[in-house]
Amino acid sequence: MKDAPILHRIEQIAYLSFRGLVRALPHRAARPLGRRLGDLGWLVDVRHRRVAHDNLAAAMPHLDAGERSRLVRRCFRHFGGAVLDTLSSSRFDPVQLCRRLTLEGWEHVEDAEALGRGVFFLSAHLGYWEIAAYPPGLYGGPLHVVGRPLDNPHLDRELERLRRRCGNEVIPKRGAARRMVKVIRERGRVGILIDQRVPEQEAIEVDFFGRPALTSPLLARLALRTGAPVVPIFGYGEPRGRYRFVARPPIEAPQGDDGEAAVHDLTREYMRVTEEEILRAPEQWLWMHRRWKGAGC
Repeated sequence: MKDAPILHRIEQIAYLSFRGLVRALPHRAARPLGRRLGDLGWLVDVRHRRVAHDNLAAAMPHLDAGERSRLVRRCFRHFGGAVLDTLSSSRFDPVQLCRRLTLEGWEHVEDAEALGRGVFFLSAHLGYWEIAAYPPGLYGGPLHVVGRPLDNPHLDRELERLRRRCGNEVIPKRGAARRMVKVIRERGRVGILIDQRVPEQEAIEVDFFGRPALTSPLLARLALRTGAPVVPIFGYGEPRGRYRFVARPPIEAPQGDDGEAAVHDLTREYMRVTEEEILRAPEQWLWMHRRWKGAGC
């Protein structure tokens, strides 16, 4: 609800109180506790559990019903752990966070930046995606992250504060294209999550896990327009409260072709890379989201 100031204030107080409780615990305790809460969510959230089952049945038909059920429960447990870990990690300053990071594939970031055209960073709601945005900002200048503002303005300010703490900036999703182009033309960096369903009037259909999926063509259009490479990046939790940042090889747009076929092919490539990454850790992707048209309805 956008116009509910009393409710928004109550939500803010509840959030700050809960965050305070989580941060009072040792950081290593956050994930285990969050996984227990994820188990509780799996028990009570029947609607999203059903959506996850339906999505998995269509995307991974080789899994039997028992395997799907176990994977859905692991998914709930992962996101419970990730939420509490994110709240707990907000206690760290940039130096402390750096000490907890392991970088994998950083040479791909350097290769893309060496081209001197700016860089797009592609990611997904997989693993610890908020953590994935920090290393570019920590080690090479601000990453401008595209995101939809929360309906609650108090919580939105808290989220922005979390995203800005390592030098990054936030670009509101509505009308983001102009700002994205400006950043890229100044040889900057822009980060965008591409895996969620978007409204039909803003989307093109590309295959994702063998099914047509409504997907934003914006990243492909801007990559074709600017010539900037796209580097897929992902974040994962590691033992003892640490994190692993992973960068995959840059995806370069074909030069001299910015027609709709090129946009479709490039968007499909982004989704192929995303799908490939999800299959490395399927329990860490947001299967509870109605990603496909009609899914879970």
